[in-house]
Amino acid sequence: MTIRKVDTDFIRKSFSTEKTVSDYAKAVREIGLWKSEKIMMKKYFNPKSRILDIGCGAGRTTIGLYKLGYHLVEGLDLSKAMIVQARRISKELNDDISFSVGDAACLDYEDETFGAALFSFNGVMQIPGRENRIKVLKEIKRILKSKGYFLFTSHGRDNGKEHESFWEEEKRKWTLHLEDKSLHEFGDRIIKMEERDIFLHFPTRDEVISSLEEAGFVLIEGILRSELCEESEEVKKFSTNCVFWLVQKA
Repeated sequence: MTIRKVDTDFIRKSFSTEKTVSDYAKAVREIGLWKSEKIMMKKYFNPKSRILDIGCGAGRTTIGLYKLGYHLVEGLDLSKAMIVQARRISKELNDDISFSVGDAACLDYEDETFGAALFSFNGVMQIPGRENRIKVLKEIKRILKSKGYFLFTSHGRDNGKEHESFWEEEKRKWTLHLEDKSLHEFGDRIIKMEERDIFLHFPTRDEVISSLEEAGFVLIEGILRSELCEESEEVKKFSTNCVFWLVQKA
């Protein structure tokens, strides 16, 4: 029997369950922008620029940016259920934000539309397949203006020894062709949650840099969140340590 590979439909369904949408809506109100996100956004994003928040979920980062004075921000997500929730919350807060359903691999915008873009909460690495991630990066580069910035985060296989034994075992499985056949490449994981499965690719630093170079981006910063600041316990519970990548369109 042929096992189906993780695909866009898998990702869409994963982010459309009732509990997931509810949890993301809760994060809008109870967590908001992380301290580290604010640091990076204030450092690189121009409040007068049109900004696209890709994989915006229920609007945590979109609404957070709007509250910071970035009033030309707009949100995009693959999940219709997330966008419905984002629009509802935005309306309740009287925020004038545009939210749309869309696929990062095929952005429905003209070339050089945005001054900046972000894909928060490890969104790029929830795209299955390196070739698909490269395609998304190239799409984002296309819709950015010259010198436009793109900010995203990732977890990594080389960010400490905490999961070293796990990846050693995974490497053994892939070498012996005993890996989960629904996965695309070494570094992929399916994390089983209470009511859904999450797909996530864990790259090495060199892998991310190589992908960015192939997509034509210039790397400006690649820094661990913990090196930027000390986050609250709420944020640490919401997301473990990650790398912030800030790149620029040449």
